[in-house]
Amino acid sequence: MPVLRLGTYLTSATEGALADTPYGDLDGYDLADFLARWPALHTTALIRLGESRIHPTARIHPTAIIGDDVILGPHTTVHEFTTVRGPTVAAGAQIGFNCEVTHTYLGEHTVLGHRIGLNRTLVGTGAHLSSSVTVAAIHISEDMRHPHREVLLRGDDGLYRCATPRFGGLIGDHTQTGHNIALGPGVALGRSCRIDSGVTLAARIVPADHTLSAPHTADIRLRAQRSRQDQ
Repeated sequence: MPVLRLGTYLTSATEGALADTPYGDLDGYDLADFLARWPALHTTALIRLGESRIHPTARIHPTAIIGDDVILGPHTTVHEFTTVRGPTVAAGAQIGFNCEVTHTYLGEHTVLGHRIGLNRTLVGTGAHLSSSVTVAAIHISEDMRHPHREVLLRGDDGLYRCATPRFGGLIGDHTQTGHNIALGPGVALGRSCRIDSGVTLAARIVPADHTLSAPHTADIRLRAQRSRQDQ
């Protein structure tokens, strides 16, 4: 089975007190191992941060909803009508209008545009997700409240087992996206990938510095209108 070392995809937290929590050591974990340990690691981070889990410089709009176990790093911004919940870390990031971010790590200086939905996902440093990007964390099943199908990723070296039925994606540092994109369950995008508008992708490992396109998005025909004199 291939190894998915987090350090190949994203940079650990380096700014402020967050660097002295388990989020400062992300790069040393294999993905499946981190997912299994995540709840305990997040609890450790909360204990170390104490009352400073929401940094004084964080800006939160009055209409935003922030969960009791959320960590917001220095100079984080959460805009209108956005919900951030579950053991989520937003380290110096910007979360735009009408987003839903659940059980997700956002790397430093990452930007989420508007109407972004992320679930059980790790996003690296300096990424930019534009608008209407969704990362799903579970497969369709008879009872979506109790998923049981393990999330798998397919790469050049074979299948990678996430050892959990709940995982959305691993999105590398400096990844950029267009709009109206659906990812997961189970994607791993290397650093500096580009995702064009309209892409749907799941269960894949994508190396760094690749561009993903949906062919139909460029299939546009232009036709001149007839003038009234020709009618």
